[in-house]
Amino acid sequence: MTGLSHLSPIRRTAIACAGLTAAVGVGAVLAYTAPPAVYVPYLAGVLVAEAVVVARGAKRRMADTGSANLRELVSPRNRRQRQRREKEARKLNTELRLLRDRLGSGFFGDTVERLEEIAADGAAPSASRTAARVLAEWRERPAPAAEADVKHFDVVFVSNFNLGGGTTQSNRNEIEMLRAAGKQVGLIHHPLYQNHSARPISAKIQSLVDGEQVQLVEGARKLSCDLLLMRFPPFASRLRDDLPEIDAARKMLIVNQAPMTYYSLGTGHRPVWDVQTVHRNLHGWIGDHHWRTVGPLVHQALVDSHGSELEGVELSPEHWYPSFDTAASPRRDESPVPAVARVGRHSRDHISKWPELAGDLRRAYPEREDVAVRVLGGVEVPRRVLGRLPRNWSSTAFDSVDVGDFLQGLDFYVYYVNSALLEAFGRAPVEAMAAGVPTILPPRFQPVFGEGALYAEPAAVAGVIEELRGDHDRYLKQRRIGLDTVERLFSHEAHRGRFRSLGIDLDGPR
Repeated sequence: MTGLSHLSPIRRTAIACAGLTAAVGVGAVLAYTAPPAVYVPYLAGVLVAEAVVVARGAKRRMADTGSANLRELVSPRNRRQRQRREKEARKLNTELRLLRDRLGSGFFGDTVERLEEIAADGAAPSASRTAARVLAEWRERPAPAAEADVKHFDVVFVSNFNLGGGTTQSNRNEIEMLRAAGKQVGLIHHPLYQNHSARPISAKIQSLVDGEQVQLVEGARKLSCDLLLMRFPPFASRLRDDLPEIDAARKMLIVNQAPMTYYSLGTGHRPVWDVQTVHRNLHGWIGDHHWRTVGPLVHQALVDSHGSELEGVELSPEHWYPSFDTAASPRRDESPVPAVARVGRHSRDHISKWPELAGDLRRAYPEREDVAVRVLGGVEVPRRVLGRLPRNWSSTAFDSVDVGDFLQGLDFYVYYVNSALLEAFGRAPVEAMAAGVPTILPPRFQPVFGEGALYAEPAAVAGVIEELRGDHDRYLKQRRIGLDTVERLFSHEAHRGRFRSLGIDLDGPR
């Protein structure tokens, strides 16, 4: 390293200033001892050097303080005002993008009102006012189609198709079943008003759209169907303004999410959607309809915690369980449990998906030499809860291995979540049972799976594992009970029966 490059900017500036001071002193001496032809050019050079040093220092100071010019450098008030204006402009541009996305997703009324407010706001930047004015002049959809143009479908789905997880998987499974039976299926995408309205439709759904048997319904004013299936209640918290008129023989909302995430005084209730708002909005759009939950847990939550809100809601006692292609599920073989039992689970790595207490987490997934804990989906939450990851744990990223392949490599499936979380159904345990893996769950899941799973408090999990490991016949019996439960309640065959009860016969071509 040579020269002054190894020194900090402050040190280099100090050295330059010291050098200039010395140079000025030399210039003063020359002014008394040398002719003007000598000292005048010398002093001019010194002044230029001083100007360069001052300019560099000012530039550095402007960068450090965020000043746009010298005026702001000497007047912090001007700088703060500019920064405040820039911050407000960024916030306004973010809002304009959100409003643009809502317009494109069919939310017009209050969106246009807000755009008109921005366009008329003299304090807003001119570019933002222009953008708002252009968006506010959005042209609504074409005139209603003639009666002869009304399209008929066997089944129409209304759901938020840009989600991941269980909602999308359930929609996909049912669309595939209907398509295999030769049915005409219409899809109405209804994003959430508040969040991600412009997010693209999931590839898992988009890949099923062929424009013939499965069609995205866009721009239609009127259509008819034998069955209207609406899934994921939060979508109806604020309905699109361009929804078509639907003449449906049967109309059903599938309640696959509880109105609140948590049902515990200690944790907080965390509202997700409002029962009366959703019912009022849907009734105003399609008239009378009934609700079915995806299982007894969310059904009981509606009755116990939202009973006063159910006035006018026709809540069916029957459940619309999610369906699974059991024939396509890889299965664990019937070999005995090895010396080191492979205990596993799969879920999002979220605080709601793991026990919140370190003691419960340690007991449900014991740190023992004869147990190997395998996790698909991430372990940062348990790492934080426990303070470290136990030595017998291993983790695999979700997309790095197929869920079925992961499950068939387990001996026991142990699924414990936050004690205050109300899971509407519990897709993960069903996938484990369908893979032929004996499944151990908290007792609160018993109304859903009955004899299909084993139930224990966290402290008793290790004992259940020991008992089944030591009795292979009982292990195989529980495996068979789990498989039978999935086939009876959650298979495609069981789901065909549920469709049949609503007038949709799926016993056609497959």
